[in-house]
Amino acid sequence: MVPSRREKTDIRLDDSVLVVAPTTKSISTRKHAKYFSADVAEHLTPTAVSRLRRVVIDLSGVQWVSSAGLNELIHLHSLARSAGTEMHLLGVCEAIRDVLRITRLERIFDVELSSWESASRSAEELNPSAS
Repeated sequence: MVPSRREKTDIRLDDSVLVVAPTTKSISTRKHAKYFSADVAEHLTPTAVSRLRRVVIDLSGVQWVSSAGLNELIHLHSLARSAGTEMHLLGVCEAIRDVLRITRLERIFDVELSSWESASRSAEELNPSAS
C-alpha cells in the first residue's frame, strides 16, 4: 500500500489579492477539506488580512467538491467576511457550479468561470497602463 501524502495548496499574493489554488482534482474527503482550509486560514490572520483586498479561490483545476469541501469553503468565506475581505470563486467547472446552484450556495459565493490567470491577462489587455 502506497502511503498517502498531503497535497499542499498553491497560495500566492498577487498585488493585494490572495490567490489560492488547490493542487488536487477534488476536495472530496473531510481530511483533504480540512487541510485545504487550514492552509488558507494561515493566511487570513488579522495582520495578513489588513493588506488584502480580496481572496480568490481558483478552482480551475478542481473537478469535484464534496459536502466537506463545501463546508470548508463556507468557513473560509466567513473568515474573509469577518475580516472585511471579499472572497471569490474562480474557474468553477460545471459540476461544482451545479452543486452550488442545488445547495443555493451560489447566493453567498461570488462565482466566476475564468481562472485567475486568464482573468488577470484580460484585465491587463483592457488596461495595459495598469501593469
